[in-house]
Amino acid sequence: MFSGSETLEVVTTEPTKSILLLSYGDRGDEVKRIQNYLIDVGMNLQEYGADGIFGRETEEAVKKFQRLYGLSEDGIVGPITLAALKKARTNPVYSRPVRPYPGHYVMVGDRGKDVEAIQRAVNVKPDGIFGPITRDAVKKYQARKGLVVDGIVGPITWNMLF
Repeated sequence: MFSGSETLEVVTTEPTKSILLLSYGDRGDEVKRIQNYLIDVGMNLQEYGADGIFGRETEEAVKKFQRLYGLSEDGIVGPITLAALKKARTNPVYSRPVRPYPGHYVMVGDRGKDVEAIQRAVNVKPDGIFGPITRDAVKKYQARKGLVVDGIVGPITWNMLF
């Protein structure tokens, strides 16, 4: 029985795995590494650059990256944002889009300039209305590119298109 005056030693046989989580106010080499990743993928850190300080400029760059790549826009670099940053640096599918992702799925029933851009990219007469013809053209495009074929333009399909 543990009385409180004894020392309790916990022994574990599983290795511990630390999870990177960086946010506003953090400092150090890991922050500098993330800042360099952000710069590599085209995020603006013109005022302070990769200075190792997670300030407002870095937080805004992280939020913009998250928005463009369809991630939860919280300004925190956790495992998902870090993985997306690494992919964006090395994989052309995730490389910076010419036309930024609008931050939401584009699908049947949607209208506007984003739909017109999609229609041009999939060789459909652009009228700005995402109907069945556009959906079918998006599905064919997704199949050709080895993507999930659902006729919905999410961040991965968007970044392939643009």
